[in-house]
Amino acid sequence: MGIRAIALFEGGKAMLMLVALLIFIFSFHLNARELSEALVSQLHINPQGHYVRLLLKMAANFTRAEIIAASACAFLYTVIKFSESVGLWNQRQWGRTLGIASIGVLIPYEVYALLHHYTHFNLIALLVNSGIVLYLFIFFNRRSIPSSVSNHFQ
Repeated sequence: MGIRAIALFEGGKAMLMLVALLIFIFSFHLNARELSEALVSQLHINPQGHYVRLLLKMAANFTRAEIIAASACAFLYTVIKFSESVGLWNQRQWGRTLGIASIGVLIPYEVYALLHHYTHFNLIALLVNSGIVLYLFIFFNRRSIPSSVSNHFQ
């Protein structure tokens, strides 16, 4: 049950990224400034806020090549997460390896973010991702132990 919940969670993240990417590409034609202004407007965020002004300034300075590269990375993320989800759903060893690698690679960044700018979100992200990696490691290692070996230790 737990492994399928993780598969659905990771597949959900893939779908969210894909939907966001498609909306970005088709609605805004790779125009980061237009997208950021629309988000600020739709979410009723104060455009004079420090971080919002920083976002709008950064979006205005993105080159088309940088936006295409970021979109390609988002698409690659989607492919990896969707593949991971399918592998975990079918309880394949490669799904476990992909899951541990794709989630585990984020943990050092999450620790860094938590140490340099504590937020509850950073803490929750670190705990959830660490828990998922630990669960995947334990779940698949428990299944791969031959019964003769596990009976020896009981």
